[in-house]
Amino acid sequence: MSLSYHIACIVGIFLVGCSSPTPSASPLSAASLTLNPNRPTFSADSAYAYIEKQLSFGPRIPGTAAHRACGDWIVAELRRCGAQVVEQQGHFKGTPIRNIIASFGGDSPGKRILLSAHWDSRPWADRDPHTPQAPVPGANDGASGVAVLLEIARLLSQKPLPYPVDILFWDAEDLGREGIEDSYCLGSQFWLSRPEPFPPAAYAWGIHLDMVGAAHSTFLQEGYSRQYASTLVEKLWQVARQLGYGQLFPALPGDPIIDDPYYLSSRGGIPMVNIIARDPLGKNFFPQWHTTQDDLSHIDKATLQAVGETLVAFLYTYTPTHLTAQ
Repeated sequence: MSLSYHIACIVGIFLVGCSSPTPSASPLSAASLTLNPNRPTFSADSAYAYIEKQLSFGPRIPGTAAHRACGDWIVAELRRCGAQVVEQQGHFKGTPIRNIIASFGGDSPGKRILLSAHWDSRPWADRDPHTPQAPVPGANDGASGVAVLLEIARLLSQKPLPYPVDILFWDAEDLGREGIEDSYCLGSQFWLSRPEPFPPAAYAWGIHLDMVGAAHSTFLQEGYSRQYASTLVEKLWQVARQLGYGQLFPALPGDPIIDDPYYLSSRGGIPMVNIIARDPLGKNFFPQWHTTQDDLSHIDKATLQAVGETLVAFLYTYTPTHLTAQ
C-alpha cells in the first residue's frame, strides 16, 4: 500500500475534500435494515488459518519461489471451493504479473459483483528503522484481505449467492516507490489493459479489502470510495453498525488513497469501495505497516470477524439489481 494517499489528498481537495465534514445521517441510513437471516456464518478462525498458511510460504514477492508456491495454493483452494479459476499472467512495466480470478455463479457478462484484495507482499520494509531492506511478512498488508475472501469463497461453495461473483486477487500491488507515478497496483493496472474473463462493464459494483486484520483497526469511509460509490459506502457501513461494529466502521470520511480500487473506479468505471484500515487521528495505516513487524502476532480474530461478518451480511442481503452504486 502506497504512501501516495498524501498526494491523493491534495488532489482530493478539488475532488472530494480530504477534511470534509461528517455527512449527516439520512432517513435511509437511520432506518434499520432487514438483513437476510439465512446467510452463512463467517469464521474468523478459518480466516486466521488462511493468513497463517500464506505466511508459511515466506514473503510473496513476484518472481520468487515463495510467491509461486503461495499462488499455486490459492488457486487450489479456490478450485476446491468450486470456482472457475483464470490465471492472468504476463509482464507489466517489466514486472511479472500473476492475477488470480475466481468466478462463482455462472458466466453471465452483466450484473456481476467484484471482490478483491492483493496477494503479494512488499520486498522492502522501508518504514522499519532497523532493517529497511528486509522483506515485509505482509500478514495484515496483503494476507488478511486474501484470507477473508478465501473464507468467503468457502461459504459460497456451501451456500451460493443468487448472482455471479468474481474474486480477484491482484498481484504486484506493493512494489511501488514513492514519487514514481503508477508504480503501485501493477496487477490491477495490467488487468485493466487486457481484462479477463470479463470486462469492467460487466460489474455492477465491487468491494476491495486491504489491511483488515490488525487489532484496534478503524475503517473510515475512504475518499475515492465516497466519490465513486457513495450509496454503496453508506449501506455497507450501515450493515456494520447494525451488526454492532459501528466502532470499527465509524461514519467518518477518510482521505482518498491510491490503491487498486482507485484504478478500477477512475479508469475502469467500476464503483468500488475500499475497506482499508486507517488511523482516524493521524495519517497512518497501522503501526507495523511496511515493517518487518507486520506478522501474525498483530493479527486479531475480532477484527477479521467484524470485516468478514459485515461483508457476508451485505452480500447475502443486497443484489446487483436492487442496489445502485450512486
